[in-house]
Amino acid sequence: MPKLVPEWLWPRLTLSSATTDSPQQRWLRKEQEKVDQGSWSDISDIALEEARRLFDSEHERRRGADSKAGLYLAAITALMPILASILPALWDEQISTWQRGIHLGIFLLALLFLMRAGLWALKTMKISASTVVSPGDIADSFNSEEPEENLAKQLLKAVIQNYDANNNKISCIKMTHEYLLRAFFSFVVFLAVQASWPAAAWAIGWIHNELISPLMSCFP
Repeated sequence: MPKLVPEWLWPRLTLSSATTDSPQQRWLRKEQEKVDQGSWSDISDIALEEARRLFDSEHERRRGADSKAGLYLAAITALMPILASILPALWDEQISTWQRGIHLGIFLLALLFLMRAGLWALKTMKISASTVVSPGDIADSFNSEEPEENLAKQLLKAVIQNYDANNNKISCIKMTHEYLLRAFFSFVVFLAVQASWPAAAWAIGWIHNELISPLMSCFP
């Protein structure tokens, strides 16, 4: 979509890249260094508990985004038969050309929003690499002199390595939500125009026949 289209109408998002010189990657490297240099032998049990909490929290963020994307895709799929039933009515011969054009324009805009929401939902559910603490990592941790501290570091490293991918998933599901909202409001406008058109047409006709035509007849 061209950048001439305002952001409020067509939201845009640039996902964070894996470029080593990006501010996000520099921040992640600093976080990694803090974990590597950390020494928590006196409070290793607390460190392990907090590391597990962070790891579980990031896992829930990832799973929550995937679950929402699945629900959004199901809702979009369920809407398709309804949209298919609306489209033939737009070509009814009793509808004026102006009414047909306005209805069709709003309908196509809503459909475009809906399709873009579906694409963002698919991008959310796209399979991506996820770092986990493997059985070998746990075994190595407990073979070391500070098992709890080493295991906490392994968990925190996994959290850091998954941070970018999880943030991208959250950003994608937010974009899905934004486009679904725009599709919803477009369909509300479509129904409002459809419902109010006969009354508006009658009012315009009355004004023309009762007010404008008499005034025009007064001039030679």
